[in-house]
Amino acid sequence: CPDRGSAGRELDRVLSWIAHSNVPEMKVVARTVRKEREGILNWFSRNATNAILEGLNSVIQSVKRAARGFRNVEYFKTMIFLRLGRLDFSAQLAVSSATH
Repeated sequence: CPDRGSAGRELDRVLSWIAHSNVPEMKVVARTVRKEREGILNWFSRNATNAILEGLNSVIQSVKRAARGFRNVEYFKTMIFLRLGRLDFSAQLAVSSATH
């Protein structure tokens, strides 16, 4: 859609069609999208999404799953920083293996 107004009309049309379907799960989706309607349409005025935050959250959840629990919050935060920081330890490994 080229602008917020036409996107709003199209979104309302699709949500109405979904809400009148015979699929209960899709009706739940339609209600959720309807609640977030203004946030969705705000993209047209700000050209911004929360995609970066969603991506970060995905990485954090993968750290949490991989660890199967942490002993304390500080260790959990350290693991998140290590994963999100994309640190390159190859130089450190080269130096440490050179002495052996």
